[in-house]
Amino acid sequence: MTVETELAAPTFLVAVPQLGDPNFNRGVVFIFDHGEHGTMGLLLNRPTDLNVTDFCKSQNMKWAADGSPRIHQGGPVQTERAFILHASAHKGPETEAVYDSVRLSYSLESLEMLSSKPPDRYRIFLGYSGWGPGQLAEELTAGAWLVGQPNDSLMFDVAVDDIWDRALREMGIDPVLLMHSGALH
Repeated sequence: MTVETELAAPTFLVAVPQLGDPNFNRGVVFIFDHGEHGTMGLLLNRPTDLNVTDFCKSQNMKWAADGSPRIHQGGPVQTERAFILHASAHKGPETEAVYDSVRLSYSLESLEMLSSKPPDRYRIFLGYSGWGPGQLAEELTAGAWLVGQPNDSLMFDVAVDDIWDRALREMGIDPVLLMHSGALH
């Protein structure tokens, strides 16, 4: 049975402590695509040990700015595939506007174009978070996720370790009040 729920991209999903999947523990996912085919998003707060410079070198490219920021694990699906979330006017191949001035690029050609003149605000992800038709609706109905409004500050400006806490606070929820038993107190 497919459960219907109101959800539209773009949006943020904030994992509750009761969500048993370790991929999403204290996770905040930016949902950029949602429809009858399923849902795609990027986990904003899972940095890897790989930095931008080393990632670009592995693709035979040079990042023309500070390459110390970490590559992020966007989710457990297609972890070899790169996605670049950026606040810029870039309109290269396989680039689309996903929220206000935020764009998502997902081709090596766009990565190469962006690497030569990197935007000030960006995050690079390997893999994405994906749900089949009706799967996310069932998780939402079960209370595994809270739905919030996206904002580019959480996407780019907040320290990775603070994103989950900040997302909850922006929803008016004190994270300390989320109980592992499944209830708010």
